[in-house]
Amino acid sequence: MSLSTMIGAPHSPSLPPAREFGASLDAAAQPAPPERSESDRVLTVAALPFHNRTGRDALVWVEFGLAALLNRELGTQQGLSVLPLVDVVTALKGGGDRPPGNRAIEQVRAIGARAVIAVQVHSCENGFELRWQLHGEMRLDDATPLRGNDLTELTVALGRRLSSARASKAPARIPIDSFAKEAFTRAMHAAREQRYQMAQDYLQVCVASEPHAFEMDVEHVESLAAIEHPETPSKAQHLLARAAASADVATQARVLRALAAYYRALEKNELARTLIHQALTLLESNGDDALKAAVLLERCELAIAEREFELAQSIGRRVLAVAQGGNHDRLTAQCLRQEGVIAHLRGQAAPALESLHRSAQLSRNPLPQHADLARTLHRIAIIYRDAGRMHDATVAIDEAVDCAKLAGTPVRHALTLALQLMVHSYAGNQAAAKKAQAKLGSPSMQQSRAGRFLSQLTDAWLHWRSARIGEALQRMERVRELGHEARHLWLSVAIPMNTGLAIAGARYDLARELIAEIGANRRFYEGTCLYGFAEFFSAALAHARVDRQQAWRMLRETMAVSSVGIVRSNACLAAAWLACEDRALHEVQGWLDQVPAWTAEHPNGIMALARYRFEQGDWAAAVELQARYVEGWPADEVSLFQRQLLHVYREALRTGRAVAIPRLPHLLTLRF
Repeated sequence: MSLSTMIGAPHSPSLPPAREFGASLDAAAQPAPPERSESDRVLTVAALPFHNRTGRDALVWVEFGLAALLNRELGTQQGLSVLPLVDVVTALKGGGDRPPGNRAIEQVRAIGARAVIAVQVHSCENGFELRWQLHGEMRLDDATPLRGNDLTELTVALGRRLSSARASKAPARIPIDSFAKEAFTRAMHAAREQRYQMAQDYLQVCVASEPHAFEMDVEHVESLAAIEHPETPSKAQHLLARAAASADVATQARVLRALAAYYRALEKNELARTLIHQALTLLESNGDDALKAAVLLERCELAIAEREFELAQSIGRRVLAVAQGGNHDRLTAQCLRQEGVIAHLRGQAAPALESLHRSAQLSRNPLPQHADLARTLHRIAIIYRDAGRMHDATVAIDEAVDCAKLAGTPVRHALTLALQLMVHSYAGNQAAAKKAQAKLGSPSMQQSRAGRFLSQLTDAWLHWRSARIGEALQRMERVRELGHEARHLWLSVAIPMNTGLAIAGARYDLARELIAEIGANRRFYEGTCLYGFAEFFSAALAHARVDRQQAWRMLRETMAVSSVGIVRSNACLAAAWLACEDRALHEVQGWLDQVPAWTAEHPNGIMALARYRFEQGDWAAAVELQARYVEGWPADEVSLFQRQLLHVYREALRTGRAVAIPRLPHLLTLRF
């Protein structure tokens, strides 16, 4: 059966600030121009390594990478001779003065440079700013700093501006600077560690310096796709045409796979499926097993997203056999991650964790695979969160955030930050939660659809937590608008929150509308640990409308249809609390036994267990448990009702008399 049928280097020292960047030196610092015209002779120029003043460690590549690119632009002019960057760096080594100080300038001029260019890279509101200073026999009337969001384009523009006064009609042969090769080497190292943003930064310099280097172009497209860059489709289509013209099957398949991953991330699944089919057809009788397996893995990801678990498992087994047979640890790790994801979605938490931890171990050695690790650890954190194991969840999600940041993948970074905020909030780590929210709301995160969506969502969640229901609902309106495109995010994390928030705000018509939408998307939930949302929120709605019998009926229905996971855990805690209110104490322990970690580490679980102990007459235990939460968590995360409960428990312990407790107006776990 055919594949398609079956599938249906060291860095230079940092540079100090120049005295007057963005302007030429004063006349006294520059020699008088020669009597003959500058255009009658060749001017030897040298570009110093750029000085990164952005404060961003990830931009360390600009020192050599952009200097090499500037050399390339200047070298296209016959009136200019550019000193190789390696010679410039060699001349600067050992100098006590850091460029662009006078001593450093003289060191570079001593090796033949008649003009020296020093450039600083700064951050500005909408991107970057290049400021430069000219030393020696070069002047520029327009010394305005250049601003923009693309460092490569800014450097090219600077090169053209500097060379404009010496423009020659016939361009010289473009030299291949040794630092362009160095940039490619660094790009490949970054790509091997799945640090895709860094790889893309280096590769952008490479393709600008050597625009017809095929392998550089392929790596560039793959890195663009990995960070979901909007230029991915246009560059991929251009590269596909070149590969097809040369009958390069492997390159076509690589680009098609990258493009499919890009469209899958945008939830354009039909297009992604078509591209995968094209790649597999090309590889029917050509291509190595590892490349075929990589394309198959992409098809597996698509199958998981579309809840085709049997197909995904079938593909996964085939790829795993290839990976293990060929000693491909990266492929093996990816297969194990997908295996763990499927197990988790099917409510099989224990085997899911086993597969995911094995995957994470493989992704750490010998070189860390940051993108794979971010995805694996994010899933591990979700499983721990679903089980109420908040400490384990915080450890996993913190590492996931770090890996996603290093990988430079915006969607995964946003997802990990959103979960980090919620997990740390529930664990009582307010500082960590605030840090995550600040990063999620930063301009860099707002550039991705996922970043915008999740920052609005978590902002609404925080307002709800602070009992500012009206403001939270206003923010959820924007989330719902964004959810028309981000359907997976909307259905998996946002619509449950919006439904609970609508009930909390007495927007019952909206709640019914959202519950109906959950039901209309039954295929997305059925057979997964997310199934049961509609039943749970129907119970919550009935409870809010004081229909206790219907609330109990729907809670039991939730138990009947849900598997191990977040829905069932929250339903168990809600049922335990209702049973305490109804004095049906014989039922409570059964509910709590299903969520043991919640009663030890999560506020809702601790609160439910404290109430149970109170109803049992163990008032000392009730006080101890409730005080642990009320006094141990940040003040703005503890509601007035929870503080009142602690007072009631203490009064009962002090007086020896039970006190009636008002019923909760909403289910205990309405806010997931």
